[in-house]
Amino acid sequence: MTHYAWTIKAPGRQEIRKVTTLAELCDVLRVLDLPAIEPPEFVTVDMEVFDHGTYHHDEGGEDEWSLTWTKIDDTPIAD
Repeated sequence: MTHYAWTIKAPGRQEIRKVTTLAELCDVLRVLDLPAIEPPEFVTVDMEVFDHGTYHHDEGGEDEWSLTWTKIDDTPIAD
């Protein structure tokens, strides 16, 4: 199962840093109800996630927030 270390920053909110799966990250984004919930750059057409990156929404605007992520593990789960 692949895990990612990620950070969400938004003005007026406490920075959130976690290590989770992609599904758990998407759940957090939905709960936070930030504008443009899932960054289009984060997931490619064939649902592969880039190993690392940063997404900025409305940089410098009133709805600004950012997500930075790094792939940290791609270990199969033993049966």
